[in-house]
Amino acid sequence: MKLTQIKIIHFGKLNDVTFNLNKDLTIFLGANEAGKSTTVAFIKQVLFGFHLRTNKSLFFENYQPLDHVSPMGGSLTFEDEAGTFVLNRLYAKGDPKKGVLTVKLNGQEVPESVFFDRIQNIDGSFYTDSFIFNQDMMREINSLSQAELMEQIYFLGASQSHKLLDLRDEFNNNAQKLFKKNGRKPVINQLINQIQDQKDVLAETDNEFSNYRELEEKLNKEKAALAKSQVELASLNEQGQKVSLLMQKLTNFKQYQDLKRELKPVQFSKESYENAQAIKNKIADLTESLDSLTNQLQEVESSNTLSNKDKIRALVDHKAEILHWESESKDLARQVETANQDLQSYEQLQPEAVKLSKLPSETRTQIKSDYQELKKQKEDANNLPGILSLILLVAGIFSAIAISNLFVRFIGIMLALGSMGLFVRTRQKNNQSSRKEQTFIEKYGLNPNEIDLNNLWNEVVQIESKKQTLEQLTQEQKTLNEKVKNFIQELNPFIRGKAQTFSDIINLLNSLQKLLDQNYLAQQRLNDLAVQLQERKNQLAKNKIELSNIFAKNKVTNFDEFSDLKKQAEAQEQLKLKVDALQNDLQEDLAQLEKIAQDPSALSKEKQELEAQISQKQGQINTLHAESAKLENQMNILANSDKYFAEKQKLSDLESLLAENVKDYLANLLTSNWIARGLDLASNERFPKMLEDAKKYFTLLTGGRYVDINLDKQLKVKRADGKKFDVEYLSRGTSEQLYFALKLAFVEQVSDKIELPILIDDAFVNFDAQRTSYIVKLLEELAKKTQVLIFTARKDLVEKLTIYPIRIEKE
Repeated sequence: MKLTQIKIIHFGKLNDVTFNLNKDLTIFLGANEAGKSTTVAFIKQVLFGFHLRTNKSLFFENYQPLDHVSPMGGSLTFEDEAGTFVLNRLYAKGDPKKGVLTVKLNGQEVPESVFFDRIQNIDGSFYTDSFIFNQDMMREINSLSQAELMEQIYFLGASQSHKLLDLRDEFNNNAQKLFKKNGRKPVINQLINQIQDQKDVLAETDNEFSNYRELEEKLNKEKAALAKSQVELASLNEQGQKVSLLMQKLTNFKQYQDLKRELKPVQFSKESYENAQAIKNKIADLTESLDSLTNQLQEVESSNTLSNKDKIRALVDHKAEILHWESESKDLARQVETANQDLQSYEQLQPEAVKLSKLPSETRTQIKSDYQELKKQKEDANNLPGILSLILLVAGIFSAIAISNLFVRFIGIMLALGSMGLFVRTRQKNNQSSRKEQTFIEKYGLNPNEIDLNNLWNEVVQIESKKQTLEQLTQEQKTLNEKVKNFIQELNPFIRGKAQTFSDIINLLNSLQKLLDQNYLAQQRLNDLAVQLQERKNQLAKNKIELSNIFAKNKVTNFDEFSDLKKQAEAQEQLKLKVDALQNDLQEDLAQLEKIAQDPSALSKEKQELEAQISQKQGQINTLHAESAKLENQMNILANSDKYFAEKQKLSDLESLLAENVKDYLANLLTSNWIARGLDLASNERFPKMLEDAKKYFTLLTGGRYVDINLDKQLKVKRADGKKFDVEYLSRGTSEQLYFALKLAFVEQVSDKIELPILIDDAFVNFDAQRTSYIVKLLEELAKKTQVLIFTARKDLVEKLTIYPIRIEKE
């Protein structure tokens, strides 16, 4: 699982920062206090929770933002074969101490377990111990003793090894506080000495105790005899109780015999009775239903009294025609109104045409003839000949005067004379036409020069047409009103009130239609009731036949006999239950009771004998009680100070206290050994492989100067020249290289289960230039297997790795 992006919202001194990472090796370069360790802390706390100062940890406790902003936190993006995981953890006032974590896989929110299952559900302490390298951890390693260092290294293979080692030591220390082989102060050692002293005190009271023991022995014998007598008394009482019980059961046995004689078989079928009862109930229900249906049928028949249905239906069928008449009436009224409006418009716009239309047809014909004649005369007396005669007159006069040719002059004079005659003729005709026009105007009141009589005749024709149309529409209205009046007369016998309008007629027809509908529904109801009535009758007959068959099968004639048979069967059933109950109660003693019933006096005699034996045995027990009380009194007198018992109780208390402390000691010792054994088992599988990898890394880190690591009772390293050295004699830098190699080997061993990035935060501060070149080779080799993030202020390391770093600038 590769970390590909770090996105910080607010964390410590860092705000709104995003880092995109390589999947093999990424270097963060920055000066001290720039924020490198803050970034390491951010990765760990987004993964496992903020906790702040509530969780005791060696590293990364409190990185609240320097400015008072909210929220604190950000996100980490991981990638593996399952896809892309985004872990977003935020902390604000009021949130849980760990902050609020959301996990998304390929953009979809998923439970936290989906991610943490992939890293074996490790916690922050395990991640810090195993995957983070910094100067604090190096200083902690240098402060350990030889034995502690060996354990830290050996148990790297076990999860939570630091905590388990502390727990093992705690249980071992608790055991040492309770007992030491040659100790004096531990609790168990002191209790052993006190118990021995107490036994010496008890030996001094031995004589008194001997006498006491003799009395105690006698008392025990008396108590044993008393117990035996009590057992025998209990046995006699038990036998007496059995006899008394048999005497009580003898009465029940006699009742059992009497009831048994009363038993006799009854042929009764409960199922048939229940069927008969069900059929009887059905018959009752059907009878009640028939009565109800008959009453309903009579009510419907009495209410369905509508007569003349056919006439009413015929009238209702005219509803569409009435609606048509209403529409036709409205249309005729509209047309009449339009015709009247047209005639009124003629009165205003064409008064002459209206005037002519009012004249008789003979007069209109004479006017038309006179107008045609006047028009013809007027055309004949047209001014064109007059104008032409004037032109010719002027031309003739001009020719006679202006032209010297005689012939032309003669022609001009003749032309002038002819033109003058034509002009005079034309003037006469015009005067005659004017007199006729005046006569026409006076006779008819029409000026032919002001009107176009031909057009006027057309208007007169239109007016006549309108009048004819109006007369026709009026006649149609009258005819339609007659039809409506006749229909109303047909309707009156079936209605209340009087119809005035078409709406009244339609409403009355709707009322009649409603009556018809009600009559139809009543008829339907009548038919349904008749069908239901017949069905009930058929079902009633069928049920009666079925009931008769049941009676015949059970040999009864009616239901009362069947009920009596049922009562007999129930009585026999109750009797049988009593017999069975008595038989179950007497079952164990039934054979014995049959014998006793033959001679009941023998049982009474046996009871009297047992009562005598019980009385005798009770006397023996009373005597034994008295003897025991006497012995107990003598023992109390012998041990009146209770000294012996007090000392004995003190010894018993010391022994109990010893037993409890021994249990605690063994529990602590076994728990410590169990934890140690568990660490051994957890480390045995991985440690040998881890040691081989560590040798390779140690050799690489030391440039081949050291070639082997030996772990027996002590941790030693082997130099290339064959010499072996204890760890305590190594320089600090070499010690750090050794632990570095061991820890990296452990991370590689668990990488098949836990694949998380290694964080190295200025862990090379004490490495000189030569060792730095070795670490470069190691990092390049390690980055091929797992992801490594380096946080450093050393530019020389960055230059040797030849990787472009992510720079963190100091504010």
